[in-house]
Amino acid sequence: MRAATMVRLTVLTKVVCFVTGIAGCAQQIGGPGPMVLSQPWMLGIERMRDDPAPQLPFTNRLIDDLSAMPKTQVVFLDKGRNSALFNEWSGGKVLVSPWLHGQGSCMSVTYTIFRSGQQQAVFGLVVAPIPAGVEPNSACVDRAAGQFYQALVIQGL
Repeated sequence: MRAATMVRLTVLTKVVCFVTGIAGCAQQIGGPGPMVLSQPWMLGIERMRDDPAPQLPFTNRLIDDLSAMPKTQVVFLDKGRNSALFNEWSGGKVLVSPWLHGQGSCMSVTYTIFRSGQQQAVFGLVVAPIPAGVEPNSACVDRAAGQFYQALVIQGL
């Protein structure tokens, strides 16, 4: 492969990873490795505030996005649904409380980390709105899922 073509492919890969905001995109040889959780984690997703009932399209989209990330098990937690599955998970788990357009942002997320059945810490993540234009809610959720997963990896989970 010619060097110019290789450079274009490398730049294109980095642009795609940046634009989609999805963690886990592999870096080219010589860069840091992909951002992946160190072990499997159970993510319990509560109903997203400001998500229109009864179908909860944005909660479901967040669940789908996070389910596609490496080393995640994701369950929907609502009114006792799947709480036994979440509580019985023997590994690390994260309770996720998302809020669409919370505090004027694209999305805000409060999440609680549990290890060995004990609460370890509570964190918050605010995903800023895009600087110009109107971002569809679906794009906001996709971007928030990528940033949330990346935050978990950076925290060493």
